[in-house]
Amino acid sequence: MPPPRKPRIVLQGLGAVLALAVTLGAITYDDYRAYRVRTGANEITQTHVVQPGQAITLKHISWKASVEAIPSLPDGKKAGPGTTYMKIIITRAAADQEGTVKTAKPGKMRLEDRLGRSWAIEVGDDAVRGDKLEIGRPYPITAFARVPAAQAQEVELVLRPSNYRSDVPTEKLMTTNTDPDDVELRFKR
Repeated sequence: MPPPRKPRIVLQGLGAVLALAVTLGAITYDDYRAYRVRTGANEITQTHVVQPGQAITLKHISWKASVEAIPSLPDGKKAGPGTTYMKIIITRAAADQEGTVKTAKPGKMRLEDRLGRSWAIEVGDDAVRGDKLEIGRPYPITAFARVPAAQAQEVELVLRPSNYRSDVPTEKLMTTNTDPDDVELRFKR
């Protein structure tokens, strides 16, 4: 009869430590992924650079933009010391029949400098009235931002076109597949 086996305490201890490390690693990874999704850091973005004065057609819509410094807002409000107001005009036009139902203004817009600092944009007027665009007709959006005077000549407009379609019934908004929201446009100055 062979002798009884001795318990392999060291091997069992190493297995328990390894199982604990794998469990903690999986929990940490899952929490990190949830954090990235909640903060928007998980978005994979394609950036299309648009040269000054040029237009780009993307997802059935033609986009063009201009950014300029202005002394005051239309209501006469002047910028504070060390800052200036920027007037942004974004012009969009339906490129084809599919683009006529893309009536929403861009979802995310900001002015950004070379260091990656960004400033919020406030939309003043959107020329779209109704739920259809005419093919080829320009629809301007006028917006404003307040930036430090030192960055006024270098800030660039970055926008993310909306995937909203006016032809999708309200009850199907959350269930209808649309184009992925993974594209940004950067308008150079």
